[in-house]
Amino acid sequence: MRAGACHFTITALSAFIFLFASASAADSDKLAKARAEAEVYAQRSLEARKKPPRKLSASEQKADQMMDQANGIISASENPTQIMPAVRLYQEAVKVAPGYDKAWWGLAMALWGKAMLMPKESKQEKQAVFAVLAQAEDACNQALKIDPNSPGGNYWLSNIMLTESSLKNIVQQAVILPEILRLNDKVAAVDPYFENGAIFRTFAIVLITVPDWLCKSIGYEPEIVIPYLDKAIELEPKYFANYVYRALVYHKLNDRQSNEKALKDLEYVLAHDPEALKGYGRENRDQQRDARAFWTEITGKEYPAR
Repeated sequence: MRAGACHFTITALSAFIFLFASASAADSDKLAKARAEAEVYAQRSLEARKKPPRKLSASEQKADQMMDQANGIISASENPTQIMPAVRLYQEAVKVAPGYDKAWWGLAMALWGKAMLMPKESKQEKQAVFAVLAQAEDACNQALKIDPNSPGGNYWLSNIMLTESSLKNIVQQAVILPEILRLNDKVAAVDPYFENGAIFRTFAIVLITVPDWLCKSIGYEPEIVIPYLDKAIELEPKYFANYVYRALVYHKLNDRQSNEKALKDLEYVLAHDPEALKGYGRENRDQQRDARAFWTEITGKEYPAR
């Protein structure tokens, strides 16, 4: 899984953040190192996926069938009621195969999806969301008891914690960042481009939602994440989220050239078929909705006008 022959190999994502934090290093040099690191991570992911999967037990195969059905429901869900059959299928899957980490972190994913579709305006609504996220966190912890190195378990736990902190306050965001980094380090050690580069989208989210002073305190600079998102797009060009997050980062750079790049990414998302990537139709449609709103925010006009 590790590209040990390459001298750019780094086993922790937190290490790459601090590696690029030196104020004396030229921006072009930092970006060159980031591009090289992205290649190493991509190679590590490709090598990981070449390994034959372990043979599943009969109960795990049955759980997989339930999860496939649940994922189809999730991809078509637009509100908490519609997603509940998927949650119940995952709950059944962990009963059928309680020792299967994928079933547990899949349940966490489904619960997180429910939380994202719930209203969050009032204090009472937020409390209801936190209760669902707590269930999702418990499911992740069950996955990590089974396999502490589970990419899905570590990723979804970090994502759930990041979501919780974003609904709370700036102090909570500051407290949670080291743990977010640690959990994503564990994903990177196994499959850096798990779920089409999910951990790099996490860092993009951090950049977008966490105050600038907090990002700078850990040496986090906007442009450093771009080469990793570039590679994610190269590996799977039909997955829209990476274009949207890259556009958000470009816009954060706040110059004319970067905004043009942001619009180019949004244009790609808005001009292509969201169903082109099997199993990601709903997610791609959501990204198209966000891309359309972001286009208007940048241009002050409705797509495709500029």
